[in-house]
Amino acid sequence: MTDTAPALTLAVAGATGTLGRQVVRLAREQGNQVREIARSRGVDVLTGDGLAEALAGADALIECLKPPQLDDTAGAWYEDAARSLGRHAAAAGVPRTVAISIVGIEHMQDYGFYRAQRAHEQAVREHCPGPVLVRATQFHDFIGQQLREVGDHLEIMEAPSQPVDPRAVAALLLAQAVAANPAPLTQIAGPQPERTLDQARRLLAARGDAREVVGVPASESMTRGGMLPGPEALRAGPTYDEWLLETGATPH
Repeated sequence: MTDTAPALTLAVAGATGTLGRQVVRLAREQGNQVREIARSRGVDVLTGDGLAEALAGADALIECLKPPQLDDTAGAWYEDAARSLGRHAAAAGVPRTVAISIVGIEHMQDYGFYRAQRAHEQAVREHCPGPVLVRATQFHDFIGQQLREVGDHLEIMEAPSQPVDPRAVAALLLAQAVAANPAPLTQIAGPQPERTLDQARRLLAARGDAREVVGVPASESMTRGGMLPGPEALRAGPTYDEWLLETGATPH
């Protein structure tokens, strides 16, 4: 006899993305069977192709989807995806859907993609069986994704943040997927606050890139600290500097 939990069958939507890859890796390390939902795996969330097979017998669906456009238009995309996932998951008898979202979006509705994320949360609650939400702060690689080349320098939205390692977020998603009675909403952040401009400059220094980084105004709500977590959020994972050392600041 051992105390090891029985292996589960987990379907992961967005399985090949930044977060989805970590969920898949960790779930398999824990001995679970994983069904990868991604177009590169022959499963299309929007058309439904392959969804019935991917969700058949699954104990939980973990949704880590990333839309093709990170702006207001993503709201309609999320609605279509949640409707399709929910219909197929319900038909397959999947009891629980754990979906990723973003800390603070209710306070940052002056930013298009965060309006879309609110629509995403509502769509998951309306269409997916057993909805459970996990809100995370921006991932450590967010800065590299947001840097923009402008002439001979780079620009970044300047605002306070508290970034988190996606591995810590993946662990929380899995914990919620297998918990007997998960909270309807859980939040997670990294261990310490940062400023995006400072992060960008340290990122370039770690890469040996001598170009100047200039901060540009973020939305009003972000500037006021909308991306920072509240006291209810879990703090987990390595700091931004620890992540830089570990990854070698590889461009993303």
